[in-house]
Amino acid sequence: MTSSFSLQPFPRPLSSSSRALGLNLFFQASGLGASKMKSSIFFCNTGMGIRRLILQMTQFRQDTLPIKYLGLPLIAKRLSKQDCAPLTEKILARANSWISKSLSYAGRLQLIKSTLSSMQVFWCSTFMLPVSMIKECERTLRRFLWGGSGSSVKQSLVKWDKVCTPCQEGGLGIKNMKIWNKALLLKQVWNLLTEQSLWVQ
Repeated sequence: MTSSFSLQPFPRPLSSSSRALGLNLFFQASGLGASKMKSSIFFCNTGMGIRRLILQMTQFRQDTLPIKYLGLPLIAKRLSKQDCAPLTEKILARANSWISKSLSYAGRLQLIKSTLSSMQVFWCSTFMLPVSMIKECERTLRRFLWGGSGSSVKQSLVKWDKVCTPCQEGGLGIKNMKIWNKALLLKQVWNLLTEQSLWVQ
């Protein structure tokens, strides 16, 4: 059983039934309360009788996966290319929004570095992204760089691996999404191993 809370900084007193479930421990530690109207419970391998009892005690509603939280999919299985469709579509739409601006190679390169690449960071720091999804995002960036549109098909002037090489090594300095994904996840692991905050412990 997992639960999703909508938190508010000034919690109301919990009912005795909620305290019986141990929810007050979280509220006492964080100072945050749950809104019954916005909170949901997700069950896994839980009998119907226990489900009904918990729902009655908490007054939360039952929900099912997948859902979105902070713009990211919450799923109970491995992330698929389809799950990542919102990100790939967002990058493509942003790239295509600049078609009419007659940008130079240097201008498009700067937009990739400052905008299109940064759109991936939140996802990369949360999930190990499917290789197929990474390739699709890189294809959009490649087409935008050389053709001026995320949908255009134009021969690349330089191999993408070379494009993603640092500038001091002769590349264009665009982040390699696969390497960037691993680096951000390893940073999360490092924070969990080294941070001394209550949340990490």
